[in-house]
Amino acid sequence: MRQTTSILLIMMIFLAGCGGNITPPAKEKQVVKIGASLALSGDLAFFGETVKNSMELAVKDLKDSKYDYQLVFEDDKLDPKTASTAATKLIQVDNVDAIISWSSGTGNAVAPIAQENKVIHFNPVASDANVAKGFYNFIHWTQPNQEAMAWADEASKRDIKRIAIIVMQHQGLQAISDAVKNFSESEGMTVVNTETFAPGEKDFRSSIMKIKASNPDIIFIGALDPELPLIYTQMKELGVKTPVSCAESFELTKDPSLFNGQWYASASDPTVGFTAKYKAAYGKDPQISAPNAYDVVNLIVAGYEKAGKDSAVKPTHEEVANEILKIKDFDGAVGRIDVGEEGIVRSKASIKMIIDGKPVTQTYKASPGP
Repeated sequence: MRQTTSILLIMMIFLAGCGGNITPPAKEKQVVKIGASLALSGDLAFFGETVKNSMELAVKDLKDSKYDYQLVFEDDKLDPKTASTAATKLIQVDNVDAIISWSSGTGNAVAPIAQENKVIHFNPVASDANVAKGFYNFIHWTQPNQEAMAWADEASKRDIKRIAIIVMQHQGLQAISDAVKNFSESEGMTVVNTETFAPGEKDFRSSIMKIKASNPDIIFIGALDPELPLIYTQMKELGVKTPVSCAESFELTKDPSLFNGQWYASASDPTVGFTAKYKAAYGKDPQISAPNAYDVVNLIVAGYEKAGKDSAVKPTHEEVANEILKIKDFDGAVGRIDVGEEGIVRSKASIKMIIDGKPVTQTYKASPGP
């Protein structure tokens, strides 16, 4: 008994003497999980890959962050029903703190799920503002009014008077075509015919013949792969020589060279720095929405870093969403950006032309509106 007491006494003296030099264990960083529901297979898988690459690049570029940011990916094949399932799995099984979706269709499927579960949701390509409805939902994409205003301005400069529209039944594409119609008519142009079609349609000949009969100066196409190249090919087969245009769609196809020489409206361009960084990492130029996806990760990170006070304790999703809404003059991959009070990041539109199979920006100046 005395021996045990002596040993304890010696240990206490030793520890007391070293007390000032004992370093408490470092606090372990909390993990912030960012999930993504993307088209990683199917016709638009090349865009899913682009977004995935950009997200991974953003995380790789993080330095001295308060939290440990990790990515979780799910394949939704750009199908809204699959995206709903993916979002539910990401929230309930993977316990993600934020979700990134791609396109208006899947964005509208994910948004109510994120809102109900109070999980931050960002979409880097949605043209439908409804995707941003709800406190936890955000969009980082040039909105239809901006693209339509740029498109109508360019069409007016080219002395276009008569416009025909063929558009897929898709929230984002229809939002853009509606805006193009409104802005064009305000510039004194006339929409002489509008044709719509369902996703998956393969025969457009009837619609094309109606458009041809309306004698337009230009045909505005709102479509994605695989419908977009089918429409254009069938136009050529039916002898339609009228110029075609769009907003974004020529960049949303595997073979933009089909549209060589055609101009169109699009979203903000990536900065020179981001383009060089992406090309160095992946050996090719970034595709449309790549800089937006990079920014989205960094906007979520900025919200967490600002809201969090301690690396061992994560802030609530509400606190993070509040901080994201406060972000102004952010140095993004598409230039300086602000987050609007409606949860939509403001950015400028551009006018481009497909040259040698690649999008080339033309001169256009417009301020980013609401």
